[in-house]
Amino acid sequence: MRGAGNQLSESRGRREHWDIVPLGSLAEFRNGVNFTKESFGKGIKVINVKDFHDRFRPDFGDLGEINPEGVIRDADLLHEGDIIFVRSNGNRELIGRSLFITKAADPVTHSAFTIRARLLGTDVFPLFYAYLLRSQIVRQALSAYGGGTNINNLNQTILASLPVPKPPLEVQQRIASTLSAFDELIDNNTRRIKILEEMAQALYREWFVYFRFPGHEKVRLVDSPVANVPKGWEIRNIGEVVETLGGGTPSTRNPEYWNSSDVIWFTPSDLTAAGTMFIQTSGKKISNLGLEKSSARLFPPYSVMMTSRATIGVVAINTKEACTNQGFITCIPNENVSAYQIYFWMLENKEKIIGIASGATYKEINRTEFRELPIVVADKNTNGSFTANLSPICKQIEVLQMKTDNLRRTRDLLLPKLVSGEIDVEAASE
Repeated sequence: MRGAGNQLSESRGRREHWDIVPLGSLAEFRNGVNFTKESFGKGIKVINVKDFHDRFRPDFGDLGEINPEGVIRDADLLHEGDIIFVRSNGNRELIGRSLFITKAADPVTHSAFTIRARLLGTDVFPLFYAYLLRSQIVRQALSAYGGGTNINNLNQTILASLPVPKPPLEVQQRIASTLSAFDELIDNNTRRIKILEEMAQALYREWFVYFRFPGHEKVRLVDSPVANVPKGWEIRNIGEVVETLGGGTPSTRNPEYWNSSDVIWFTPSDLTAAGTMFIQTSGKKISNLGLEKSSARLFPPYSVMMTSRATIGVVAINTKEACTNQGFITCIPNENVSAYQIYFWMLENKEKIIGIASGATYKEINRTEFRELPIVVADKNTNGSFTANLSPICKQIEVLQMKTDNLRRTRDLLLPKLVSGEIDVEAASE
């Protein structure tokens, strides 16, 4: 990895007293534990590849658990300050991604598809190296092992030989403090968004599941083909109420379809990586010509996209005009049902939606079958009242998400410049 080392050591503006050393001189490594499906249950929390994505710290509340008997030893437990890497995975883009381990209330271990790095010595600050190892400089260095694209497999030898800067301890601490200030704001926003989403989901249930909307005491329930509903309401097939669209992919053999940033084009991985109610843009974009030459169709802002194959039932609302690949069903809201009602209806009925999926190679939802799923449609006045009550909550979620996205972009622009010494941390904090 000589080229990667040169890139690190020759970063413009790097402080002359920053040594470049192999990571193996600062840390020791350990692979995660092997376990089988039979091990899952209750016992000890475990970090798997699915827990990485774009997170910096794990969400301990979302981790799966395994029975530790005969599987876990004390050496397999994670400590505060450890850094976990994805070692191998079918998705090569995930290999080399890392998580920084904060203090957990309960013991936590990690799977065999990951590697743990534990920083040693009093002159290294683990949080600084957690940020450094997420920087584009290091990602490019690791990619050198994958033929210049993505790394095929990560191991302890690769990590140990990775050249990294070693600034003075106080500089490490200042850089980590500067970057963690962004993450504290991001974490705070994320917690607020989660609370607001729970409030919105609860409001949806009150009105459309339990029928406890304002004034419901004066409205009697009447028979319908599916269930009793308030008088003036209906239960109809979703395909009768809204337009539903599929998607498409332009030919990858024609660069004219892709050498552009004209059209937002979502893939399921965009939604799974974001994990948010609202999504602004996609990882890849297509040209207007590519849109014209494919089965992808543009839909307006504030439509509701749902992944319909492989990973099923991930839902998001686009904030700009967009299209998708063929792994989606998109619903276009109207005066009968708002985007917010459709969004929370999909979340409420996720298991039912997954249940209609079929396929031998991978599960997929047939759009014809999806269109037959029932949805409650309120009378015009109640529908308008529901939207008026829910909109302020959802708009606050959207604003917080935009602020969070801006914080992430700023942090990610600042990170490589700080950890390489291109920007003096004191100047960056002024």
